[in-house]
Amino acid sequence: MEDQQDIMVEGVTAFAPSPAASYRYVIELKGSKMSIRMEDRTSKKQWYKCDMAKTDYVSTANAIPDATVADYVKRKLYTLNGGSRRLELAVKIRVLRSTWMAKYTFDLDPVSVERIDILESKLHDQQDEVEKLRSDLLNGPSPQHVQLEASTKDAQLRLLWKSIDSVGFVVNGSDGVVKVCDSGLYTMSAIINSAPGSFQHKAQLLVNGKSVQSVYCNCSYTGGNQKTTSLSFTTALSEGDEVAVQCDSNLFDTSYLSIVRVGN
Repeated sequence: MEDQQDIMVEGVTAFAPSPAASYRYVIELKGSKMSIRMEDRTSKKQWYKCDMAKTDYVSTANAIPDATVADYVKRKLYTLNGGSRRLELAVKIRVLRSTWMAKYTFDLDPVSVERIDILESKLHDQQDEVEKLRSDLLNGPSPQHVQLEASTKDAQLRLLWKSIDSVGFVVNGSDGVVKVCDSGLYTMSAIINSAPGSFQHKAQLLVNGKSVQSVYCNCSYTGGNQKTTSLSFTTALSEGDEVAVQCDSNLFDTSYLSIVRVGN
């Protein structure tokens, strides 16, 4: 008979919905002998059973002659006396027109865990989290953002941002308002270019008509140069909130507004 190929499978599983404990497992088949190791990812307790021959878990009641697993495996975990754990696997088998269940039971003994093993396990958990975050960053949607331009104001001194099609924002180009479509944490940055003037003017960032940040821009005629003023503010916004920029100086050329959703 051809020797069974060595196999090792590892992963993370849970036997009940969150916040129940999750377990890291390693199932290894080596030299026709199977071993199972489980670890509680919170307490770091471990259980282990090794050198199991096929006859240790397969009997005439659950042997599968000439069949392939077609559906799924159900598993349960029971606590035994002395801190042991019983892992029960139930496999639903379909052979031709027949369907039956095969159950396999493994009693796992508790393992004494050294501090270095606990540290290694915690590092493994951190590595899993880093990989998950990396996957989320690579595969997740791009942050919602909008870049706007304005060169005129309305009667309320609000900069009139040009209309633009954008995911997550509504800009109609007629009232100077940028409406937010999704709740979250947003960063808003504005650059206002003002023409020279004889008074000290003020620029404000408005959320729902209320000033959340204001700066004074000295646009005196000295040198005859225009003045650039910056506004930047990060805050939580709700769906339907309205953002606007107000400035009482005369505009020079083009001003800009950038809004980026940086978190939930």
